[in-house]
Formats: sequence, structure tokens, C-alpha cells
Amino acid sequence: MQKARWLTSICCAASLGASGCGSNQDAGAVSDSRSTPSIAVVQVETITTVQSSAGSFLSPTPEQVVPAYVERNTEQATAAAAEREERAKIDVALLFHSSAAAGINQTLDVQLASGNAAAWSTVEHCFPHAEQNADQVRWPLALSSTAAADLDSSISAEWRGWQDFRGLGVRGRGLADLSVPAATLDFEASGLSSPLVLSAQGGSLLVTNRSSHAIARALLIYSHSGGVGVTELASLAPGERALTLLGPKEHPADVLLQLARQQLADFFAESVGTELGSAMAAAKSIPFLETQGLRLVSLLTDELEPVAVSFSASLVSQKRVIVSHSEILKPEEEARVLGIVPDLDADQALSALGRFTRAKLEFAEQDADPGVSARASSLLSELRGR
Repeated sequence: MQKARWLTSICCAASLGASGCGSNQDAGAVSDSRSTPSIAVVQVETITTVQSSAGSFLSPTPEQVVPAYVERNTEQATAAAAEREERAKIDVALLFHSSAAAGINQTLDVQLASGNAAAWSTVEHCFPHAEQNADQVRWPLALSSTAAADLDSSISAEWRGWQDFRGLGVRGRGLADLSVPAATLDFEASGLSSPLVLSAQGGSLLVTNRSSHAIARALLIYSHSGGVGVTELASLAPGERALTLLGPKEHPADVLLQLARQQLADFFAESVGTELGSAMAAAKSIPFLETQGLRLVSLLTDELEPVAVSFSASLVSQKRVIVSHSEILKPEEEARVLGIVPDLDADQALSALGRFTRAKLEFAEQDADPGVSARASSLLSELRGR
């Protein structure tokens, strides 16, 4: 497995496919020299990787309940993506706020620029509409001091949770009737890996920081049918290792979830403040706490920012929060996957394998048993074609 080089390889990928999110529109950036001194932005960028217990990287693309208002890319994913050893899913959320009580009605062009030779996929989901060409993503936004309407419970908390920030409403150009709490988009990048890796040592787990940067704070989260346990890890210097144990403790599952949600909110709030920390915890509760699995979550420094974001107008402040999210398949889960894959159809696979179905099928596709491998490959092809 390639050693992570976050500073040189994570800042913005290149070779972007020429398409918009769900569209083939292509447009250059619109110059906007106006100043917006009362508007500030928070960029929350999440880097998700999935690793087998042996350390190989698997598909980082999760199965999600995506709101109807979010655009989906209609281009079919290619099997070639599964051949890339190190891959990460990059999620970007932009939240805006203003000291002005009213009167904000601002258009803003946002650009996600390319910085090196690593490859991005096309943008997979977005709101508002994002336009993608050979070397950048252009994201035209409209901001309003009229707060976004509360999204009802039919919308997944991964999108609804940002409304806890209580910032400006965000909409696309010309979409006067639809204003949401955050602009969001995601894509996949190759050549990226997690700075923290997990291995077993006896009855404990060994967390190693293999990057050249200190990781100030991290959480080890283990969620299963009996509940969820969260263990906070102390700062890890480059190359440093730490032993830790898994939870959860002896409480009913619903109590453990509430405790874990508070721990996650406190973890974020210590770095970004209570208001933003609460919104981040709400938006990340499903992937981090409510999805069964073993994962490491850490906050990275600005030098490790995965996407270079620029704005067409001057903002009063621009804050970046970079979250590293590493999913690790446990050996017992891998054994379960190999045992059930031959008997699954595509719909059953989604139900039985959960959020990271494609990662688990990629793992099964590498198995020495030709029957397991062939069935996993067939299921992957069907799911990619949907």
C-alpha cells in the first residue's frame, strides 16, 4: 500500500471529466468583482476511504438516501475505477452566514480548482447545479438572508443536519422556490489515502499515523447491532502509534447512540465552536454513528485541504474544516460477506451488505474462489449500471 503523501497529493485533483452534475453543460467562470463584506463561509470537506483488514483500498462510494432536490450524475461509472488502489470520496459542504440581519441577496460563483495529477471522477451529486470542465468545477450559487426552510424528516440527516447551523439560505440561479441550508457536492478522487491506519495487536487495536503531519485529535467508532461506542485518541505525531480498545459499554442501544452523538458534537465543537460542531455532528450522525462498522474519524490541518475553493467576491472570512473518515472492514465482516455473496441478487446485496455495499463486493471480487469472485463481479456491474 502506497504511503500517504497528503500535502502533495490531496490538494485538488486534476483530469476532470467534462460534464456538469447530471448535465453536460460547460461554462467558464463569471467574473464578479463585487465585495460581500458581511458574508462569511465555512467549508466542511470530508475525505472518506474504505480499507480491507489487509490494508487494500476499496470503493469509498456509499449507498445513500439522496434528496430529490439533489442532482445526480447520469453517467455510468466504469469498472476501471475499481482498479485504482488508493481512492477517496470527497464531500464538500459550503455554509454561509452573515452579521447582517436582512437584505442579503447575493449571487456568487465558486470554483473548485485542479492542483496536481491525481484524477477526479465527474461530480456525482450536487446542489445547486455544478458545471465541470477539463480542469475545474464552477458552482454558481445564490445566497439569501431569508433562512432556508426547515427540511422535513423525509430528508436524510446527511443533508438536513446542516440546518442546525442556521446560516443563509442557498439556492441555484433561478430557483426562487428552493432554498437549502448548505451547498453540497461530492466526487471520487484517486491517489488519496488515509493518514491513519488500523491494525490488530492481540485483543487491542493499533492506530498508526503514517503521514508527515501530526493528527491532533481522532475518534475510533465501533457501531453494531448492540449499540455504538466512541473512543477518543490523543494526538499522534508523524509515525506514532497508539493502542486502543473498542466499545460499546453496557447501556441500551438508544442510550449509547445519544451518548455518541454528544461525544461527536463535543469533538467537533472543541475545534469549530458549538454552533458549527452541532451541525456537523447532525450531518455526520448517519455515516459515523448510525451505520454499522468500524471507523476512524480525525480532523486535519488546513495544509491537508483536499479541495482548493475560491470565490468570485471577497468574503469577510473563509474557514476550512477537513474531516478524514476511514472505514475499516473487520475480518469477521469479510468472512460474512464471502459466505453470503453467492446467494444474493442486487437488491438483497444492498440490504445485506449495507452502506458500503460496493466496497464489500470489490473485496469479494478479489477472492480466490471463482464462484464468489464471479458473483461479486456480476453484482458490481449491475449496481454500477443503475
